[in-house]
Amino acid sequence: MTASKNEEVAALEALRDSSAELVQYLDNINGKMLQMNHQNELSLRVLDNWSSVIAISKMNGDSAAAASSAAAAGKPHVEKALVRTSP
Repeated sequence: MTASKNEEVAALEALRDSSAELVQYLDNINGKMLQMNHQNELSLRVLDNWSSVIAISKMNGDSAAAASSAAAAGKPHVEKALVRTSP
């Protein structure tokens, strides 16, 4: 009976130890996931900024084409004000 209890105690201690290791492992994974999430948010901001730059450059290209067309037709060209949309 005592041997059975000792085996059970040993098994429970092993379970406790492996559970503690699992918790530590999951905490490490959580930290890495949080870091990845932060990096993804930074990347998203960069992509948003590039999207704005591309949109502005397209608008400027369209504006330049319109200006040359207007100049050819003798009409005055009106400049558009650019507004920053992202922080």
